[in-house]
Amino acid sequence: MLTAIAVIVAGCDPENVIGKDTTKSETATDYEWDNSNVKTIVFNQNAITSTSKDVLIQGTTATITSAGYYNISGNLSDGQLVVNAPKAKLKIMLSGVTMANSTTSPFFIQAASKVIVFLKSGTVNTISDPAIYTNTGEPQAALFSNAYLAFTGEGTLNVNGNHNDAISSDDEVIINSGNFNIQAPDDGIRGKNYVLIHDCNLVAAVNTGHALKSDNTVTDGRGYVKIDGGNISLTSAQGDGINTTKRILIENGKLTLTAYESQGLRSDSLVHISGGEITVMKNSRQGIKSPYIKLTGGTTQITSNKIAVNATFETAATQPDSSLLTVSGGNLYINTLSHGLVSDGNIHIDGGTTVVQGPYDNSKVAVSTLGELKITNGMLVASGPNAGSLIKSPDNTSTQNSLKITSGTLGTNLINIQDAGGNSLVTFKPIKSAYYLLFSSPALKTGTTFSVFTGGSYSGGTTINGFSTGGIYTPGTKKSTFTLSEKVTPVNF
Repeated sequence: MLTAIAVIVAGCDPENVIGKDTTKSETATDYEWDNSNVKTIVFNQNAITSTSKDVLIQGTTATITSAGYYNISGNLSDGQLVVNAPKAKLKIMLSGVTMANSTTSPFFIQAASKVIVFLKSGTVNTISDPAIYTNTGEPQAALFSNAYLAFTGEGTLNVNGNHNDAISSDDEVIINSGNFNIQAPDDGIRGKNYVLIHDCNLVAAVNTGHALKSDNTVTDGRGYVKIDGGNISLTSAQGDGINTTKRILIENGKLTLTAYESQGLRSDSLVHISGGEITVMKNSRQGIKSPYIKLTGGTTQITSNKIAVNATFETAATQPDSSLLTVSGGNLYINTLSHGLVSDGNIHIDGGTTVVQGPYDNSKVAVSTLGELKITNGMLVASGPNAGSLIKSPDNTSTQNSLKITSGTLGTNLINIQDAGGNSLVTFKPIKSAYYLLFSSPALKTGTTFSVFTGGSYSGGTTINGFSTGGIYTPGTKKSTFTLSEKVTPVNF
C-alpha cells in the first residue's frame, strides 16, 4: 500500500519542506514473504537456538548478522534480539514471541539497511523493557532501531515501554498493517525522519512524551508524520497526540486523540488534513497548533479546554505575521471553553463547513485573528458570549456575504435562518449561552430578504455540534426580517 506525498500549495510552505517524496525507499515487495529459505530462531525462556550460521548466540542474546528471512518464536524472559547486519535487508517474522530484558532493550536493530517486521496472523507478540537501563547510550527504547523500520501483517504487537520510548528509530518507521498496543513513559512511536501509517489498528498511551513523533530538525523534507489509513487512538497525559518538527499530513483513517495538557496535533511547520475522521476528545487542552493549518477534506471534531485551532509561530505576536489558517473543504466542528479559531496572521475560509461552539467566558471569542478573516466560499456558523469589541467579523476582503446576529435572548435557544420562501439556510443550537452568531453562506445574496427565528423544534435529519441538517424545522418566534445590503449585515433584536 503505497502513496506519494501530496504536493501542497506553495503559499502554505514557505520553508520548502513539502512535496518531496521521502517514501521512495518503500517498495511493494517489502511486504512479501518467501517461505522457501527461512532461518529460525527459537526462544525458550533463558535459552536460544537457531538453524542458521548467520545467527550468533551468546547466552541469552541472539545477533542476526546477515540478510534474509527470519522466523522468531517462543518466550525470552531476560535476553535480547540484536540485528547487526550493515547494509543488509532483513525480514523478521514474529510468530507468537514474548521478549523481555531486565537491564536494557530486548530488541535492538543496531545496523541494517532495512528491517521489515512481519506480525504473523493469529499471534500475539509482546516486547517489554525495564524501567532502568544499565547502558547510557543506545539503545534507549523497548524496540530501538538505527535503520529503516517497517511493520506489516495481521498479528498483534504489544510494546510495553517502561524506560523511555516504546518504539524508536533514528531513521523512519512505517506501519503497513497490523494491530498495535503501545505504552511508554515518554514517546509511543518515534521515527526521526518520518512516521508513515498506511493501515493498522493502533492504540498508544504515553505519559510525558508524544504518542507519535518525528523530530528531524536538520534534513530537508524529513521530520513528518503522514497517515493515509488505519484506526488510531492516541493519548498523552502531558505531551501531544502527534508532534512533528516539519509537518503532519492526514489523508484518511480514523484518529481519536486525547492530550490532557497539550495539543492533539502539533507541528512546527504545517498541519494538513485532507481526509479521514479526526476527533480530539474532551479534556484535551488544545486541538491543533501549527504556524500553517490547512483543512481541505475529512471531518474534524475538536472538544478543547483551551484554543481549539491555533495558527501561530508562538512568538507572542501583537501584529499580524505570516501564520495562516485555511479551511477550503471538509467539515470542522469545534466545542471549546476558550477561543475557537485563532491565527496570529490570517484566517481564510474558502469552502467546507465550519461550526464553532464558542466559550462561556466573555474575554474569549469563537474566531480571533490579528490579520484578516476572509470568507470567499463555504459555510461558517460560530456562536459566542458578549465579548464586545473582541467579536471578530469577516473583513471587507471577503467576497461572500455574512450575518452578525447579536441578542441578549439567544441563550441556548434553537436558531433558524430562512429565506422569504421558508427555505432554511441553517438551524443551529448553541451548547453554551450565546450572545452572538456569525453566519456566512453562499446562499446569502445581496438584496435578498431573510428572517431569523428562535425556539421551535427540529425533527429528523442529523445534528452534530448543534448544527442540524436534513430534517424539518418547525418555526418558533420570528425575531427579525431583513434584506442583505452589506458585506456583513448586522442583525440585532
